[in-house]
Amino acid sequence: MRHPALLLTLALSFTSAAHAAPAQPTVQPRAQQLAVFKVAALASATVTPATLRASGVTAETITIPADYLYKRDLRVRAYDLDAFLKARIPNVEELAAQGAQVMFWCRDGYAPMAKLSDLLGRGGLIAVADADAPDGMQWPNAPYKTSILTAPEIGNYVVWRAAQFPAKPQPWGLDTIYVLPAGTALKK
Repeated sequence: MRHPALLLTLALSFTSAAHAAPAQPTVQPRAQQLAVFKVAALASATVTPATLRASGVTAETITIPADYLYKRDLRVRAYDLDAFLKARIPNVEELAAQGAQVMFWCRDGYAPMAKLSDLLGRGGLIAVADADAPDGMQWPNAPYKTSILTAPEIGNYVVWRAAQFPAKPQPWGLDTIYVLPAGTALKK
């Protein structure tokens, strides 16, 4: 089995080492850091319709008060984040106790991180659709800053049951959840 992320990381490591000036520390570009994180991950769970179904977690419909993205109460069809992680990563609680970090890798390259122990048991959900959207529509368009996000861009969206958690990630376009060693951080 080939490991393209490992090969990419090794290639980037050799390339940056060959071009680095001697005695000057190099700062890895964000893309290279992310490649290294993927290789260093203690565990990961890809978020797709198939993996959500295979996790055995039942989708539920819940109202998210004052949703972060839509700026209104939003009824979503969603899967419990804790249950999904426990089904896909059986030792997730042990990893949380060891201080592991979680990185939510999104399709657009956004990769927010938080302590895994800060997320477990806090009512996280992986929302997959607006429960009130017309048939055949996953999400209505959503204004964000100076653009409009479409359903494919929103995709899987992390939301929180009872309250807003500004310090906790609320990414959309979620592709993969990586569990990383304690102390892992992105350098800006």
